[in-house]
Amino acid sequence: MNDNQKTVKVIHMAPLGSGGISKLTVTINELIADNIQFDYLVFRNKKEFLEDKAISLGGKKQVIDVANIKNDFLKFFIKMRAMVNLFKREQYDVVHVDASTPYDVMVAIAAKIAGVPTIVMHSHNDNFQSQKPLRDAFIPIYKLLMKVVVTDYFTISEKSAKFMFPKSVYESGNYTLVKNGIDVEQYAYNKDARKRIREELGIQDKVVVGHVGRFVYQKNHDFILEAFAEFHKHCLNSVLLLVGEGELLQSIQDKAKNMRIADSVIFYGVTYDIPGVLQAMDMFIFPSRFEGLGIVAIEAQAAGLPTICADTIVDEVDITPKFIRVHGWNPNDWADQMLKVVPDCDKRSDCRAEVIDAGYDIKNTAQQLENFYVHSARI
Repeated sequence: MNDNQKTVKVIHMAPLGSGGISKLTVTINELIADNIQFDYLVFRNKKEFLEDKAISLGGKKQVIDVANIKNDFLKFFIKMRAMVNLFKREQYDVVHVDASTPYDVMVAIAAKIAGVPTIVMHSHNDNFQSQKPLRDAFIPIYKLLMKVVVTDYFTISEKSAKFMFPKSVYESGNYTLVKNGIDVEQYAYNKDARKRIREELGIQDKVVVGHVGRFVYQKNHDFILEAFAEFHKHCLNSVLLLVGEGELLQSIQDKAKNMRIADSVIFYGVTYDIPGVLQAMDMFIFPSRFEGLGIVAIEAQAAGLPTICADTIVDEVDITPKFIRVHGWNPNDWADQMLKVVPDCDKRSDCRAEVIDAGYDIKNTAQQLENFYVHSARI
């Protein structure tokens, strides 16, 4: 980097955990120009899975934790004041709100008050169910506020744009599609990685049904267990490999025990080696209750896995012959589809070209965002 070149300061409202948004933002941080600095705004003061990696890339983790404040109104005002002060102090060029719900516009409002010139609302979800119905009741107002404070709208899918943005923005097409790219080459079939991980887990000769995702309501692990239990009745030589962590992990472990399938379920935890664990699988199931896109389903297809998805998953994910959609929530229907792919488990296709052709190469995503940040800072 030229010593005289201006540093573009960007802060993402994004977690640094093991989820798709976290992984996407940190990977882009690795690929973009050195003069673009990524910081991360988080709302829990705890160690996170990708925190060290993000900091090693030159960014800062900015923590505003008001969880211990009991009064909701006081919590809101303290949080807003802290964000305004942070944005003013650090003089960010861009506040990039990686949003899961329209309520996240509050970060954009703080950025507007602080005088941040470029404020991005980036929709990563096509639905949301919180535990705060009063907050959700104000969603139409949050969308109106976006029109006052947001300068640029990004989305990962058309459905996510419709859910998140004001109607006038969605209907006019006044937003930019930013595809959740992946490092496609990492997912090329690797028989050595497959053998290594299967040996580590003692599942060399098993039919491995897999899923990668946080243990949260959205990812629908309850249904994963139910579908696998039906499948397992007809394919006794099978195991379920669940990769991830989250607030519902213990309840899902308890449910597996109660269903008497715990001996056939592997709780793998979190890992940096998602390409490797995908190699170890024979099929991937993805019955999320809602998803903005579902980047891990793109990764699974890139790895050549039959990828069995719910009808809640957007059409943009259907990019290879390995994509399979199941309608409805009957565990037997899912088990039937899983059984259909068993005979071809040993036939791994190379689907990388289809993934690249569909626009899901992370290099393209990083270049698109780099161009935007540089243009926004006018350097």
